[in-house]
Amino acid sequence: MSESGDYDPGPWKGYDFASARRTYDVHVGRSYDDAVSKKVAPSKLIIPKLVTQSTAPLVIACDVTGSMGDWPATIFSKLPYLDKEGQEYLGKDLAISFAAIGDAYSDNYPLQVRDFAQGKDLEKRLKELIIEGNGGGQTQESYDLAALYYARNCDMPKAVQPIFIYIGDEGLYPSVDKTYAKEWSRVDLEGKMTTKDAIGELQKRFSVYLVRKPYELGRGDIMGDTDKRIYGQWCDYLGEDHIATLPDASRVVDVIFGILAEETSRVPYFLDEIAGRQKPGQVKTALKALETIHAIDGKSAKLLKSGMSRYRGQGKGGSSKSLL
Repeated sequence: MSESGDYDPGPWKGYDFASARRTYDVHVGRSYDDAVSKKVAPSKLIIPKLVTQSTAPLVIACDVTGSMGDWPATIFSKLPYLDKEGQEYLGKDLAISFAAIGDAYSDNYPLQVRDFAQGKDLEKRLKELIIEGNGGGQTQESYDLAALYYARNCDMPKAVQPIFIYIGDEGLYPSVDKTYAKEWSRVDLEGKMTTKDAIGELQKRFSVYLVRKPYELGRGDIMGDTDKRIYGQWCDYLGEDHIATLPDASRVVDVIFGILAEETSRVPYFLDEIAGRQKPGQVKTALKALETIHAIDGKSAKLLKSGMSRYRGQGKGGSSKSLL
């Protein structure tokens, strides 16, 4: 289904991407000023304890600092696509929790966590997020605090395969600050904790991925020194096969679907669906980002001459049945 026209499924009837994008552009542009004028307490944006009875919980934790540019608004405008097509992979019981990540050393709202929601309630949860657009400018943000929060304060008793997807462009602080852990992650740390340990705890509860916006523009596929350092750090924490590097915000939701396809062994379905919906150039951008995630026996998928992508061999995507 094309993104250029109205998307009209179920409760999202009448929704169109262009109008939604304009709405979210306005929200993103004024949400921080509105929050300051209304004296919204940062603590009000962090739920003390998340509880979901969903069998298919999905967390989307998006960096909302200034270097992310228009990425948050682009992602948010495609919400119905994420909701409806996400159910194709994770089932009708899909529930999504959105988190917004900033920098605890410089921002007023460095971590925001919204409750799990489904259908049209997702739109309400998104509009509760404040897009501060700040950040400390040191190529590190407080991804660690989000990891610790969801590792310790998220109750999912019926979850079959919970998935956590970071969307961001910067690196991580090497350790979790004890004061910030208590204030933002709602966790009392007894001793020192490295960020690698915090991510490790998160990985025990979720399959964890990163959709990485390049921090700086290199020449073609060549990373600059800053990107190499950031990418190397995330690889050390998550592994290359859990990172998608994507330069185009408009393809983020496609890449999320590719991640869900990998998790549920529905890669063949994903390839057919995206090829039938998007233009060849758009398909190529999404699949290039997914090369390491959709690798077969350690080798990346290759684009064929037609612009359609198919794996050479069966690989991990042989089954077309949903996990759920």
